[in-house]
Amino acid sequence: MNTKKKTLSVLTMAATALLFAACDKDEVGGPGDSHISQEVLAAFNARYPGAQDVRWSLRGDYAVANFFFEATRTESRANNAAWFENANGQWAMTETNIDFAALPQAVREGFDASKYTEAEGWTRTGKVDKLERKEVVGAGDSEGVTVVYVIGVTRTADGITTGMDLYFSTEGVLVNEVTNAADDGYEDYIPEKPAAGIEQQIQGYLDDNGGGSVIDVDREYGGTEVELVCGGYKHELYFDAQGNRIYAKIEYGRRDIGSAVPEAIYNAVAADQQLSSPNDIDDIEKWSLDKATADGISVFWCVEVETRHKEVDIYVNDSPVRIISRPVIDMGNTGGNGLPVEDEIERFLNDRYPGAKVVEREYDDGCLELTILHENLRKEVLFDGRNNWLRTEWELHRLPQNILDAVQQAGYTLDDDEFECIETSSGMWYEFEARKDRREYDLRVDTNGNIEAYED
Repeated sequence: MNTKKKTLSVLTMAATALLFAACDKDEVGGPGDSHISQEVLAAFNARYPGAQDVRWSLRGDYAVANFFFEATRTESRANNAAWFENANGQWAMTETNIDFAALPQAVREGFDASKYTEAEGWTRTGKVDKLERKEVVGAGDSEGVTVVYVIGVTRTADGITTGMDLYFSTEGVLVNEVTNAADDGYEDYIPEKPAAGIEQQIQGYLDDNGGGSVIDVDREYGGTEVELVCGGYKHELYFDAQGNRIYAKIEYGRRDIGSAVPEAIYNAVAADQQLSSPNDIDDIEKWSLDKATADGISVFWCVEVETRHKEVDIYVNDSPVRIISRPVIDMGNTGGNGLPVEDEIERFLNDRYPGAKVVEREYDDGCLELTILHENLRKEVLFDGRNNWLRTEWELHRLPQNILDAVQQAGYTLDDDEFECIETSSGMWYEFEARKDRREYDLRVDTNGNIEAYED
């Protein structure tokens, strides 16, 4: 059995904070807007002629206007923010605060069908934003607009409060989750224009999949990540620095078993994990690699299974159907030090895991998940939406002697040689399966040999 434990994880986008230096839009050259270009002011006045109480600020290359629309005014705070490229006045994005009841029905239904409902312990925070963004693929000289909606939720479990920003397409597809999002604006969610060769490949992918919409294009870390919605599902494409496509990924749920997800895939996972029903399955991903792995894997499935005490990922080869280890994906030409990451994350890795090489990066359940090579081990390192380190996990095939002694002295017999080591800011421990008195247990053992046992 080959598994990888998961945590509440996650995909990195930021939440909004609308605190900018004050000035009236008519006070050209006055406090706060002296560096706002005339092109921006003209474009703003043409686009929002009824705007009131306009306040300007500069955020990187963007001029940002916070303003009121009387028809949608909410209390005493600006309920709209618009981003323009300061160099040329091109509009990029507008954020509007709206009520939950104003969401399209498809979005409300998508939210109700998600795992972030009151039944799962989540509560809406009241944050609901509409993001209108300029299309960057296939729009030509026209100004197409892509819309996503952001809903804020929170949950407290085991004394820990977790916030989550949920991004939905107009079709109600959950396209992004950001854990404990930073309050520094939505500008990180402004799509970037892809290179011409990549844009052609994106358009070809849309054509091959019956059309759809591009939700986000992110040119960072030596590659280009593209998020799309096609046929009611989220798709993700990744291209390396040379424009070569590395993979295409489609996200499904347990409701798709027997239709988009073959029964044979579920049956393999159910047999491996002794599942009694699909209700134990959370997320399902289909990965198609443009270059097969060293083991010859080109299409595989990743199925996230929820057990009583943990979540595990089960990997299944598409054809022939069989359980496999987590495939090692060649992410293309990224240089000898591996995939680049943000400066603060790089500093953390250099300090805690000196010499580590980042070989994979993805977002899952709202968190950034890095796969690193460190001391000849593959380790999964997770960060929240503020780039705070959450935990690190890796697989071992042999326990430290003091842990093995403690387990045997307590009367447990090991089932196999698969062990997980988990490290957080509060300490390190080991998790694995064992038997005692003909019963199966999940054990959690800290570095001092203290055992917590949960009957399977």
